[in-house]
Amino acid sequence: MSENAKHPVGYCSPPVQHRFKKGKSGNPRGRPRKQDDLWSHMNRVLSRKVKLQGSDDQIPIREALIRRLRELALAGDRRALELQRRILAEAAGAADVDRFDPEEEKRKVVEVLRRIAAAMKKDGGGDA
Repeated sequence: MSENAKHPVGYCSPPVQHRFKKGKSGNPRGRPRKQDDLWSHMNRVLSRKVKLQGSDDQIPIREALIRRLRELALAGDRRALELQRRILAEAAGAADVDRFDPEEEKRKVVEVLRRIAAAMKKDGGGDA
């Protein structure tokens, strides 16, 4: 009876054998790491260094790929030339299709308003 009086069991007071042990974490394995997305995985792979053929120099894979693409384009490969042109255009920002053009937006809004006005005239302009 004296043991039960020392350690009452009930709400917010579990039995001694089921309480947290001192010095031991309640979550020993911790929170799992976030899974890598494709972009970060690709950056990590392309940042690795490789040796060039015939020399001891090491360069990142992305630089080696760009050099190889340049060599193919200079050799006359049309697909490599087109790919290199697109990469350079995107790097320069010229291939940004979603650029904001205020004049184009203004023209689109005016056109929508004209269509709405024409539809209202056709229906008689009433709300019914």
